Amino acid sequence: MTLERADWHWDSAEKQYREKNNCSGALTDEQQWEIWLKAANHIGLFLWWIIDRGFEGENLDAGECDMVRNGQMTGTEFFMRYCDGKLWDDDIREDVLPFVNEYFNGAYLNDYCNCCIDETEKPLYEVISDKADYEKLREKIDTAYRTFLLK
Repeated sequence: MTLERADWHWDSAEKQYREKNNCSGALTDEQQWEIWLKAANHIGLFLWWIIDRGFEGENLDAGECDMVRNGQMTGTEFFMRYCDGKLWDDDIREDVLPFVNEYFNGAYLNDYCNCCIDETEKPLYEVISDKADYEKLREKIDTAYRTFLLK
């Protein structure tokens, strides 16, 4: 089952990109890649946490996941390059799925916005996060996960 997809956010991310950069017409490959990263940022950060904590499913390649854990690429880059911009339930270990279904579809977006977005300066699809954003958000997700386990 699909949990989230970057293409569900493309139109909004493209619109924000075009407005901010005052561009019309065809987009270059570089511009399109930037828009994809912005559309997928919130998903990629969550997947980064999944990989960082060793909660990835068996279908994700261990060597590719190690590139995220070792800081060779961000979770968003991994998500777009190796997951085709789609987060599936089998990308996540089965025992962690109940948490993912509750948190990712609930409080996660609020935690993401509080850590990575300033609505007055950076709209939702204007961010491509780095390790500093991930580390702030990781603390929130870890807390949510610990709370979930206590239920």
